[in-house]
Amino acid sequence: MKAWLLEQYDQPLSFEEVPEPEINEPTDVIVKIGGAGVCRTDLHLIEGIWAETLGTPLPFTIGHENAGWVHEIGPNVTEFNVGDPVIVHPVASCGKCLSCRAGEDMHCENMKFMGLTHNGGYAEYMKTSERALIKLDDGVNPADVAPLADAGITAYRAVKKAAPLAKPGKKVLMIGMGGLGHIGVQLMREFGNADIIALDMNKERLDMALEYGADKGILGGDDAISEVRKLSEDKGVETIIDLVGTDQTHADSMKMLRKGGNYFGFFAI
Repeated sequence: MKAWLLEQYDQPLSFEEVPEPEINEPTDVIVKIGGAGVCRTDLHLIEGIWAETLGTPLPFTIGHENAGWVHEIGPNVTEFNVGDPVIVHPVASCGKCLSCRAGEDMHCENMKFMGLTHNGGYAEYMKTSERALIKLDDGVNPADVAPLADAGITAYRAVKKAAPLAKPGKKVLMIGMGGLGHIGVQLMREFGNADIIALDMNKERLDMALEYGADKGILGGDDAISEVRKLSEDKGVETIIDLVGTDQTHADSMKMLRKGGNYFGFFAI
């Protein structure tokens, strides 16, 4: 099969012929890739930022936002059949450790992170586990939803934590209307009841956020902090979800957050 390999850090990926993955464990599933998203983490992997942290031997296939169709299943797979359209969680977790039993699969003690520690989805086929799959509804094109495998669940987790605080009459500031932000706005519109303020440096992204459910859009710049504070009677907003996660957005958030407010921050990597 063909795959895009990371052979050297800080160099373009190489398009090569590699062996197809094989079933080794009873719950293994091989997925025919129908779509693979490009995440900032993928770009950082190419740059070698995580080379020492991960220690993943080169070459390997990156790509952790994947969707496609079940191609082959292990003998103990019961929930999926060959041909089923699926979206793939990045982590193939064991389901047995304390973290998995607590529903914190991202902290699995035996995790296999496709595209980071194991071969990912920039290929024709990828091996994962039954536990990592979610069946797609009929008519859903895997290529259309592949980025939800990471960008979608990342925004979902943050919004689910913040939504109980997003009560009527309160304000939620969401910083960064890129791949995570526009998904986050839609989720907050569904799960929360507060007014949503979107903040971004790009007007086109702000317009999209307003279309998807934000109540107010503020263009980033020298006046952004004062504009946010004006909307909250100069007291600051009750909740901030910072989807950018730089030192600057962390610092600015503290100037826009109400005393006793809640800050949900990401960390840029």
